[in-house]
Amino acid sequence: MLKILRGNCYRGKASGLLRLSCLIAFILANTVCYAQKYTFTHYDIQDGLIQSQVNDLTLDQQHRLWIATLGGACRFDGKEFVSFSRQNGMPTNFVNVVLSDKNNDVWFGTQSGLVRMTGRKMTVIKLPANQENKRVRNIVQDGNGKVWAIIGGRLFSMAGDKAQQHWVQDTIKRLLTTIAIDKTGRLYASVYRKGLYLLDGGKWTNIADYPAADKSFYVSKIVFDRTIEHRIYLQTYTALFTVEDGELMPFESKAISSIKSYLLCLTQDVNNNFWIGTSSGVYSLQDHQLIHFTAQNGLSDNAVSDIYNDADNNLWFATQGNGLYKYEGDRFITFDRSQGMPFNEVVMGIVKDKKGDVLLGIDGGGLMRYDGKKLYPVELPGKEQALMRIQALYCDSKGTLWIGTHEGLWTYDNKTLKEIKEVSNYAINGIAEDSSGVIWVTTAGGCFYYRNGQLFHVANYYRFSSAIATLGRDSVMVGTNDGIALIVNKEVAKNFAVNEVKTSAVFCILKYRNYLVFGTDDRGIFAWDRATGKMKNYGVKDGLNSNTIYSLVTDENGVIWAGTGRGVNKLLFDRKKNRFALTGNGSPKSLILESNQNASLYTDHKVWIGTTKGAIIYDVNSKQERVAPPHVIIQSARMVPKEGAANGWLTSVLLKDGAILSHSQNHLAIWFRGVDLRDPNGISYRYKLKGLDTNYSTPITNDVVDYPSLPAGKYTFQVVAISSGGIRSANTASFSFTITPAFYQTVWFRVAGIAFFILIGFIIQNYRHRVKVNRQRMIEATKREESLKIRQQTAEDFHDELGNKLTRITVLSEILDTKMDVNQADQKKLLEQIKQNASSLYNGTRDILWALDPKSDNLYEILNHIKDFGSELFLDTAVEFEFTGIDESLNEVKLPMEYSRNIPMIFKELLNNILKHAHATRVILNLDDVQKDEMHLTLKDNGCGFSMNGSPKGQGINNIVTRTRRIGGEINISSEKGHGTLVDLKIRINNAITH
Repeated sequence: MLKILRGNCYRGKASGLLRLSCLIAFILANTVCYAQKYTFTHYDIQDGLIQSQVNDLTLDQQHRLWIATLGGACRFDGKEFVSFSRQNGMPTNFVNVVLSDKNNDVWFGTQSGLVRMTGRKMTVIKLPANQENKRVRNIVQDGNGKVWAIIGGRLFSMAGDKAQQHWVQDTIKRLLTTIAIDKTGRLYASVYRKGLYLLDGGKWTNIADYPAADKSFYVSKIVFDRTIEHRIYLQTYTALFTVEDGELMPFESKAISSIKSYLLCLTQDVNNNFWIGTSSGVYSLQDHQLIHFTAQNGLSDNAVSDIYNDADNNLWFATQGNGLYKYEGDRFITFDRSQGMPFNEVVMGIVKDKKGDVLLGIDGGGLMRYDGKKLYPVELPGKEQALMRIQALYCDSKGTLWIGTHEGLWTYDNKTLKEIKEVSNYAINGIAEDSSGVIWVTTAGGCFYYRNGQLFHVANYYRFSSAIATLGRDSVMVGTNDGIALIVNKEVAKNFAVNEVKTSAVFCILKYRNYLVFGTDDRGIFAWDRATGKMKNYGVKDGLNSNTIYSLVTDENGVIWAGTGRGVNKLLFDRKKNRFALTGNGSPKSLILESNQNASLYTDHKVWIGTTKGAIIYDVNSKQERVAPPHVIIQSARMVPKEGAANGWLTSVLLKDGAILSHSQNHLAIWFRGVDLRDPNGISYRYKLKGLDTNYSTPITNDVVDYPSLPAGKYTFQVVAISSGGIRSANTASFSFTITPAFYQTVWFRVAGIAFFILIGFIIQNYRHRVKVNRQRMIEATKREESLKIRQQTAEDFHDELGNKLTRITVLSEILDTKMDVNQADQKKLLEQIKQNASSLYNGTRDILWALDPKSDNLYEILNHIKDFGSELFLDTAVEFEFTGIDESLNEVKLPMEYSRNIPMIFKELLNNILKHAHATRVILNLDDVQKDEMHLTLKDNGCGFSMNGSPKGQGINNIVTRTRRIGGEINISSEKGHGTLVDLKIRINNAITH
């Protein structure tokens, strides 16, 4: 270990004076002892601290502690130390001071100059060439963001990578001892043997003058009062002073003069108490009283070079050679060997005697007394070895002390010790007094009661008994190794049982309001509501440190304190919910100590808990300091390549915020850290990945999240830290990154894919439709072909059968006519009618046969058939018939058989009507137009015409209209007397055409 104290070692007279002062301080250093031990958390090289001689402390923007040592610098986040030394670019490992500025740059003041670290880059600040002494003593940053430092006793400001020297008032060239920044951001400088100066608006102002003749007046610390404006404290190596309204005055000189050690540092905490680091521990100045903290009461005997009250109200002590300490407050103190307890410090019983002193029963150490100032052993009369192994203590209503030991029971009153012989072979587990003054004793062999100077055994009761609680004049409840027993009127209640605790050993019983509270060996705490009979159980799942409960005690605030197998818990009763809520012991540092059975006491606003390592005393009314929220940071984010997954994180790649990754780089792990220097082990986290999660996760304690296979997208990882007290971090740490999609995951690919599949679907659907249509066409063609065959066959059969028969009738009629007598005129007339009817029938049959013939199913054949009929009809008449517009291309216009049947019949009827009634001499039938979906046929004659208002409506006209509708056509007839008739037939053929 390097024997170097933090202080000035200037050349010349000041240097010699200081070395002499240091020597005298070490020689005169004394130790003040108080019979109580305070709680500190200690960090040293075994915890990761780079070196044990700590010089200076500061906090950065992420609430991490920076530590300057004589072996380099460290950054501490409550769990991990990160070191910085010459290997990182420092000129030397001798780091005197450290500062984290508003830009989160860290400045290291070393023995060999000033270094600025931005990120991980170290930059050595350039000093003037004539600056030989490069030792940096102070670094501060003013309200304008300018960094100032004392280097070699001179004042410098930083401009980029260079240092610029300044003189106080441009004339004073004496050594500067220290500098400081007040709450408004103004710079103060202490000039050796000159005075205190303020730099305000670019000008130096004298605040106070120092005694010029006093060469020992060396100010090493300037502190600004937290509450009293304009009050400044100056700390020298031997005294404290105040500066107020320009007047320099000693501060607490009576108390400070009692300190024989060398004063090294000064800090005022949030409660306005002063902490003074010396060459031998630390002094706390509270209400004009000093408390000396050394190794005896929890700290260190070494020199304390810096005391730092950080932004989260943690109080840190930098020691020379013993590392770093954090004060956990006076919420609880400890009595153990360091305060005078015997080697065996197992506290089994605690009571308050009639003097108001606290008595402690030690298993293996006898009886000890604490009188409010110190702890010392009690000398009992006689030399009974059994009295060294105390198991239980009780002070009755008369002030008599009952001492239960490993082998028997004693009373002690007015220096008189008396043994209760009847239980000399029993280990005493518990002692209590009922309201009638009867003393009850529990042992491994049952329960006893002491009344009127005699001890009695409860009849027929030999169960192992430990805890005991008196319920009134006639009732006692006893905790056994298998539940609860009730004794009423000195007899065991046979039918009494509490089934919920029947299988557990009950170590302690507490009466609380209308509840009986039981502490068990392995099932936690049971609260029995005597009014309703309901039982509620509380265990580790509800917040208990352990399910083994050794002691229960209530304080003045109605809080139950439970001594468990792993420290102390508090139970707070909620009247609204009618249940208990569990918390810790209220201290930022929870001691993991095993409590002892029934070793608890509440007195004078303090709870005493006996443990296997001394007694812990909690102040139930101690001030609760403002608890700052934790801070959370992203430590790192790494990507694991798929090709390197087998090598774990060895092949992982460190990512920067905003990283853009390919679709195959989708395995990420993100590390984060909640910084809570008050209780770093109580941190939990809630996180979410925006772009994947909608809500924050349930609380976790792990500080890393692994995402093995993320889909493409834009993500922002967000995490918050939660303290052990449930306070959420003031900030939310985030890390953003993007995973670009594979080509097959892009929008255009998806659109193209969708279009492709739509096209494929369309093609398939179209194909299926075409197959279906073709199949339907094939079926229809087959049906049509079959129909044509049937029509053809029917026409042929019909022609052969009916035509032959009609021809035979005609021939037979002619034969009969030749054989008849000429005088048979009536018979001949009848025979002529037969011949005419047979001829008409033949002609009509010919039309039917033509329609049945498949060759007639086109427009060309239909129109030619009509033309032939008209020509034949008007043959040998005075009527001239003409049909125009017929073309052979009309063969392509295929029509169903229904068309070929009805269209000729319509025009036959019209032509017959013209011949019979029109007296026309000219008839013109014309095909006007054939389009894709319809055709027009017009029939015009120059006959007599008729009036449309009185047009005859015979069966013929009705048949024409009916047939027109049958084929989906329209017919218009216009006529005027003396001007002939015009018929316009429009027939839709688009749905009729078949190819």
